[in-house]
Amino acid sequence: MDEPKFGKRGEAPTAATEPSASSLPPLLEQHELSDPNVFLDAIFENIPHMIFVKDAERLAFSRFNRAGEELLGMPRSALLGKTDHDFWPPDQVEHFIRKDRETLASGKLVEIDEEPIQTVRGLRWLRTKKIPLRDSRGVPRFLLGISEDITDQKLIYEELQRTRDELEQRVVERTAQLSRLNAELSQEVTERKLAEQALRKSEEQLRQAQKMEAIGLLAGGVAHDFNNLLTVIAGYAEALLNDAGTAPATKDDLTQISRAAEQAATLTRQLLTFSRRQVSKPELLDLNAIISELEKMLRRLIGENIVLEVALSPKPALLKADPGQIEQVILNLVVNARDAIEGEGRISVESSHVELSETGCPTRSCVMLTVRDTGQGMSEATRARIFEPFFTTKEQGRGTGLGLATVYGIVEQSGGSISVHSEPGLGSTFKIYLPATAGALGEPSPPPVEASVPTPTPVPIRVLLVEDEEMVRSVARRVLEQHHIKVVEAENASKALTLFHERPAEFDVVVSDVVMPGMNGPALIELLLLLQPDLKVLYMSGYANDALVHHDVVERGFVFLQKPFSPLELVRKVRELAALAATEAAAASQAALSSNSDRRS
Repeated sequence: MDEPKFGKRGEAPTAATEPSASSLPPLLEQHELSDPNVFLDAIFENIPHMIFVKDAERLAFSRFNRAGEELLGMPRSALLGKTDHDFWPPDQVEHFIRKDRETLASGKLVEIDEEPIQTVRGLRWLRTKKIPLRDSRGVPRFLLGISEDITDQKLIYEELQRTRDELEQRVVERTAQLSRLNAELSQEVTERKLAEQALRKSEEQLRQAQKMEAIGLLAGGVAHDFNNLLTVIAGYAEALLNDAGTAPATKDDLTQISRAAEQAATLTRQLLTFSRRQVSKPELLDLNAIISELEKMLRRLIGENIVLEVALSPKPALLKADPGQIEQVILNLVVNARDAIEGEGRISVESSHVELSETGCPTRSCVMLTVRDTGQGMSEATRARIFEPFFTTKEQGRGTGLGLATVYGIVEQSGGSISVHSEPGLGSTFKIYLPATAGALGEPSPPPVEASVPTPTPVPIRVLLVEDEEMVRSVARRVLEQHHIKVVEAENASKALTLFHERPAEFDVVVSDVVMPGMNGPALIELLLLLQPDLKVLYMSGYANDALVHHDVVERGFVFLQKPFSPLELVRKVRELAALAATEAAAASQAALSSNSDRRS
């Protein structure tokens, strides 16, 4: 049997025959790397990972490369011939030797993903591969080790893991907080399974509320832009209809355009209601009275095959809301119930008083409107989407998908909440909770007077028109000037301030958009009121922003005109404000004359 062959310096054996110098390519014969051992030494020395060789008997170091010296901070002369016992703590030595013996015994490559080693630079972490080097008879004579320093990678990983643990801890803490809130809501619920179910329900409600809020913001923004376009379309159509030079045939076409614009405006109003951007006029009302007033209409609406049952609260169900909006809620819910019934069925409309407890909120007194039907019911997937705009399960042409979205928007804007219970084949129950209000109903308001354009005043009306949308500004100016109203335009608040500073006494009315780039309409009006406190203001906007408009309109008596508006409505409101300004000026003048007369006497 052949003896194992060794290199010149007693390095690890190899069973392969080393190439002779004469067999090397010509370029290698021209320098010292033509020597195979020198060539292999150069590779060994220049690999950037620590490489070491141990003999199989004592496991003493017989070879070490430059990267190993740099990693350990020791020269190879201090390592060669020594064992792990001479350098490292017992626990590390035990680990090194165990892996060495495992490698030699198995005769296979052993990979160690992570192992510590103490160096002069401190504790380092290595990823090591250990390979047995056998002679021609297959006997392991040496052990080859290749170690990569992964300390920096490990630190990065540990930092990432720490960050992940912190985030998970925050999630755990937040989950525990929600669990405590649910436990306070239902103190009787002591079992862990019920508490977890309540927590999942709260989280689902939160996600649904966030989803509906996002959809509402999108719907409001779309409706705002669309209302600007409809204002232009309806305005020019109306202007041409009022133009004596327009041909009769053309007027017929313009009438159709106006009707289509009004239908589109109805859709945008529903979107604005859903997104809670519609100006409401809340007043104290009795839900019982509204249901009673609508009952006859509801019976006609649902048809003869469906029975309508009405159950009213024994005492007045007082709440503060917009009466028209509450009527719309009842109508939309009843129509939705009617469409869910195939053939014969029953719909019940009820009012009652309840004490409502919600997670994280104190118990509050509410008026509850319940609409229940015996229709086909809904699956959980359908129930999760019923309040989304344009979502409908009806066949094409039977609905816009905005009925329940409008209900949702009105209830939210009125400070209430809504719950739905429905299962396939078992009908649906909608419960609307609105804050109850103490007090007594006053005398009913007189019916609104049919809108008409006031008679033109002998003195020309002067209007400062502030609107950033050029098309809207142009149509508003045309409509006003068509009715002999003098208009000065400003495309932004800065321009309006400049014009007003130059001639503050020349404007009877300021017509201003609400939402504009830079300074918004209400902020502009506050500055103008400092110059002219009795200034008359007409706001117009594609949607109502509570923070900007609602307080001013309701509390301070300003007038708000919802886009898209009728051109005649714009003219009527401007003339009303101008007439009011003239009346106040005349009264002030008369008071001044009386005061002067008293002083002379």
